[in-house]
Amino acid sequence: MISRVNFTNELNSLRNSMSEMGEEIKILVDITIQVLINDDFTNIKEVIAGEQNTDELELHIQKQCALLIAKEQPLARDLRLIISIINIITDMERIADQCEDICNYCLKLKDIKPTDNDIYKQHINKMATNVAKMLDNTLLAYKDKDVNILKEVCEYDDKIDAKFAQIWAEIIDTMRQNTDFIIAGPHYIMIIKYLERIADHITNIAEWMIYNITGEYI
Repeated sequence: MISRVNFTNELNSLRNSMSEMGEEIKILVDITIQVLINDDFTNIKEVIAGEQNTDELELHIQKQCALLIAKEQPLARDLRLIISIINIITDMERIADQCEDICNYCLKLKDIKPTDNDIYKQHINKMATNVAKMLDNTLLAYKDKDVNILKEVCEYDDKIDAKFAQIWAEIIDTMRQNTDFIIAGPHYIMIIKYLERIADHITNIAEWMIYNITGEYI
């Protein structure tokens, strides 16, 4: 058995590792948004490297959690923290995967330039920006222990789902009207699907953060 002081230090180390992973994910999302919206491929290699790094971080944190559970058999609030972190880092790792997927589809679309009149692209850009804002709000709210903001993030996921359905219909309609777009259209559909999945994972993260803070799982 390790001392209570050491146990507290281990828990603080877990929190710091999770925060570090959250900041890494934020960077990957921000780079992905730049690739998607601005065709800025300058830092795209960082997304691939970052995805691999988050895999390693997830494994490292999982091992920390397993060791703490095995050695200390924590109860109540401490166990709640560990369970929350295990689930949060799983969703974070999946966000990193989907950032890499989006960047790969953007590379396939690199030579296809939508015009200002392509409403679907305008809406994709707005959707991407809102998803990034969801993540920013989630990470900040956790630092501030602001449960209300975390609940707002969860509720906002419905708007992202609705935006996905709207853009999907716009892309399908564009493919019907312009056969040249049939090659690019499915790539854009995959991009918005991954954006929608990122929003789902952010919602999961917010739900587990609420559970960690309050003991209430939505």
